[in-house]
This record gives sequence, C-alpha cells and structure tokens, in this order.
Amino acid sequence: MSGGGAAPAMKMSDVFLLLGVTFLVGGLFVHGLVSPTSLHADAEPYSNGASLLKGDTIEFTVTAENESSIAVEIANEDGEVVLSESFLLPSGDSNSIDFEADGKGFYSYTVEFSEGSGEVVVDVDRKLLIDFIIYPLGIVCVVFGFYKRKDEKMDESIDAVLESSD
Repeated sequence: MSGGGAAPAMKMSDVFLLLGVTFLVGGLFVHGLVSPTSLHADAEPYSNGASLLKGDTIEFTVTAENESSIAVEIANEDGEVVLSESFLLPSGDSNSIDFEADGKGFYSYTVEFSEGSGEVVVDVDRKLLIDFIIYPLGIVCVVFGFYKRKDEKMDESIDAVLESSD
C-alpha cells in the first residue's frame, strides 16, 4: 500500500458474502432488465438467437407506433424455417407471438418492420429454470459467509487490560 502501510488480509467470510451478494444482484440485472428494441422500416431487421431445449418458449411482443407491417421468422440450426408470421398493426396496437421449441438446438429469429415503426420485446422462458440457478448459489454463499463470520468471531482472542483498584 502507498505510504508504507499494510492492509489487513480479507477474511474468508467477507469473500463469501461479497460473492453471494454479487450473484444475487447480478441475477436480478440479468433477469429484470429486458428492454424493448426500437425498429423502423428503413433500419436493418432485428436478428438474434437463443439455445433452447424441448419445451422452452420464445414470446415476441410487438408494439406499433404507427400503422405497421411486421414479419417474424424463426429458423432452427439447420436453417429450416419453423415459424413465419406476417401481420398488420394499427397505430398504438400490440401483438404477441409465442413459439415453443420442438427439440433441442439453436433457434435464430428475425423481426422486420417493412412499413412503419415500433418496438419489440423478446422474452425467452426456460422449462427447466436453469437460468435461475444463480439465486440458490448466491444464497448458499451468503449463508456460508455469515457462518464463517460467526466462526471467526468465536476464535478471536479477547484482550483485556486488567487494572488494579488502588
């Protein structure tokens, strides 16, 4: 450390507490921050993908800012189109499309506004809830951190100054 000082070593309980809280807060950010993507007819189509297991679903929620023509297409990892839908939306209206995976694999999707503009929100729902393993892992780390802190406090020696009462 600068100034010739030395920092005390970080206790193992603090490491587990910090790690557990990071897992919990990080999980909230990963699952809670789903932001809509703005699309326009002049812009590139919105393309992305997701690895899905059998029974997992993808939900597309499309909201039109003005009268819009929208096309949604999903293809499996072989390039075979498994869902293709086109629809018209009046201004301010929204539509939801659900897709359930028939088998395990990577599915790519494309949302395109051929006319108008709007927003799309893509929500992937897992059947096995593997994405939520971070919460129990974070809770275990926090509980173990508190246990280690209690254990470290028990092992501390108590220094007392004994004074004579003269």
